[in-house]
Amino acid sequence: MSISEAAGTRQLNLGQTEPAAAPCGAYAWCAETGDHSMHLTAYVEAPTPDGYGDCVLPANVMAEDGPEGLDISVGWLDLNLTADQTRARVAELHRHLDTVAALADIVDGRPPLEPGAETYSVSAAGATGDLISSEIYHLDDPKSGEPAARIAVFGQPEADADLDVAGADQFVADLELYLPRLRAQRNHLAAILGAGGGGSVRTADGTPGHYPWCNTSACITHEYEERDGGGTYTEHIGHETSVTVSDDGHPEDTIAVAVGLGSDESFTSGTQVYVNVGDLNGLAFNPAGVDKLIGQLDTLTSALRTMRGQMDSEARP
Repeated sequence: MSISEAAGTRQLNLGQTEPAAAPCGAYAWCAETGDHSMHLTAYVEAPTPDGYGDCVLPANVMAEDGPEGLDISVGWLDLNLTADQTRARVAELHRHLDTVAALADIVDGRPPLEPGAETYSVSAAGATGDLISSEIYHLDDPKSGEPAARIAVFGQPEADADLDVAGADQFVADLELYLPRLRAQRNHLAAILGAGGGGSVRTADGTPGHYPWCNTSACITHEYEERDGGGTYTEHIGHETSVTVSDDGHPEDTIAVAVGLGSDESFTSGTQVYVNVGDLNGLAFNPAGVDKLIGQLDTLTSALRTMRGQMDSEARP
């Protein structure tokens, strides 16, 4: 073809529309078109930008075809997360947002949540009663091995509602206010049962003279010397939670970490959290110290998650 003929062909093509790239034929959720091996969804972003107008917490699904099949993950927070990891991070953010909402309550002068004393409910426009309510209750005669307190979740008999768009929006907003209260009730229940933020839930002991979190079989009653006036005092001991960390390379080189609640009536320091690491000297924390320790461990956990996401990266050429 001559130069003049090629130029004429280009002139003919100027007014024609390029054919649209074919959508992904492998996955309906993939937003990529044409020939591609990396499959991506469109980004989802938080509706409120930051102070610079940039999007907050963008996330999407990303997957790449490989010799062993599809390697799929959620790209979020500069990490590649599995489905379970994503749900865990979302739960963490929910708890964080609860604390942010509590700051707003301080500004408004509202009292703090009292999850152990209140019943929280959600209704809806046109409903004949509360659609969902929750409260903590104590069993009068719990069976051996069963928790002595539970969260009752219930709705009013025959309560129902037919919602329009505005009603559904209001119901969703009310549920969003209800969820932090339900989580607060859950945390309060865990504290009553001595489970803290994790681990198995054990039966709370209602023995007079003991704390609800006491492991009464481990609590020790001591006798004062007669020269000190006689009488007894109790060393209260809670259920212990422990973990053993090993790199699987040298099983003998393990690190054991144990935490538990305790209170010694011979001291005036009150209830403390005790932390023991291997054969090192144990540490005892008051409530302010526990709050600080939780923040430090949160920082460590967040750093570990970041490092885990970085482990799969390759060195740049």
